[in-house]
Amino acid sequence: MVGELTDTPLISIMMPAYNAERYIRQAIQSIIDQTYTHWELILINDGSVDRTPDILSDIDDERIRIFNQSNQGEAASRNNALKHMQGDFVAFLDSDDQFLPNFLETMAHYLLDNLQLNACYCDGWYIDTHNRQLEPLSNQRRGPFHGKLLEALVRASDVFGPPSCTLIRRDVISANHIQFDTRIVIGPDWDFFTHLAQFTNWGYLDFKGVNYRVHESNITIRTASAKRRESLALCREKAIALPEFPCFLASTRFYVFYDLFMNLLYDQPERSVTLFAHPQFAHLPKSFQARLLRLAATSQIINAENSILVKNWLCKSLILNPFDLKTWLISLIVWINPNLAQKLLKRRIPVVQSIDNTPFGLHN
Repeated sequence: MVGELTDTPLISIMMPAYNAERYIRQAIQSIIDQTYTHWELILINDGSVDRTPDILSDIDDERIRIFNQSNQGEAASRNNALKHMQGDFVAFLDSDDQFLPNFLETMAHYLLDNLQLNACYCDGWYIDTHNRQLEPLSNQRRGPFHGKLLEALVRASDVFGPPSCTLIRRDVISANHIQFDTRIVIGPDWDFFTHLAQFTNWGYLDFKGVNYRVHESNITIRTASAKRRESLALCREKAIALPEFPCFLASTRFYVFYDLFMNLLYDQPERSVTLFAHPQFAHLPKSFQARLLRLAATSQIINAENSILVKNWLCKSLILNPFDLKTWLISLIVWINPNLAQKLLKRRIPVVQSIDNTPFGLHN
C-alpha cells in the first residue's frame, strides 16, 4: 500500500515489442541510463519476426525480464506485462520511444511527496527518426489537468498523448481490475486511462521527461482507416456506458456523440440508430439532440445513404427543435429533390469524414 512505500519504491516498466529492431536498443538504453535505478523492465516480445529476438538475447541486466508470446497485439501485450509486474509504480515505454535521464526519479519523488495522488504525468518531446526534437507534447494537448481527469479523458484522448509520460501507483490498477481491451487496436491506452481515471487523482509536472517518436511505423499510421474507426468507436461507446457519464457537462456528452455520428460511424447508419435510442442520448438537452439528428441526416445525404433514415431523423430533429431554420430548409429540399440536396450540401460541407476530422485531436 502507499503508506508502506520506501524512499526508493520499485518501478515496473512495461514495453510491448513487435518487429522493433530499429529502435528498441535506444529505448532500453534510455531506461538503463535513468538516474533512478530501482526499476524492472517487463518486456513483451509480441511474436516479432525481425531481429528483435536476437537483440533481446544479448541483454544482460537482471532488472530486465523478457516474455515471449505469439503475436496478439498491443492490448494483450500490455495485459501480459501487468500480470508479471512486481513494482509499486507502473510506467510505460514503447519500443521506439525514450525516457529522458531524470524521468523516473522526478516522477517517483513527486508521487512520494504527494500521497494524495495516484498518478502523475509530464511533458515531453515529439522526435523524428534521427532523434531530433520536433515540438513539445504539450503543443498537441489540452490542459494541463490536475485531480480528477475522467471527463477530460472522455471528451478526447489528447490529455496525455503517449502513455510513456505517466507514472501510476500499481495498487490502484490492481484493486480496480483495470485491463487493456484486446478488441481495441487503436487507442487501448485511451480506454485504459479513461477507466482508470474513475479511481485516480492526477498531478502534473511541468518538465520534459520523454521522447515520443513519430515515424511511418507508428500503429496509428499503418492501421487501416476502417479498423481505426472501429476501435475508436468502441472507446466512445464504452465511455457512454460509464456510470459517471450522465454527470458530465452537456457539451462533453454532445462531443462524444458528435464524434461517433460524424467521424467514426458515418458509414454505419444501423449503429447510429442504436445510439439515437440510447438512454444517454435522450438525456442530452433537446437542442443538442436535434442538432445531432440534423448533422447525422446531413452526413447520410452527402454520402447518398438511407433516404428513409434521413427523413426520419430530420422529422425527429424538428419535433425536438421546431424553430431550427437550417433543419426546415434541409428537410424542404430533401422532400422536393434529394439529388439537389446532396449537391448543395456537398458544396457547403466537404466530404472528408475520417478520424482526422475529429474536433478532439486524437493522439494514440
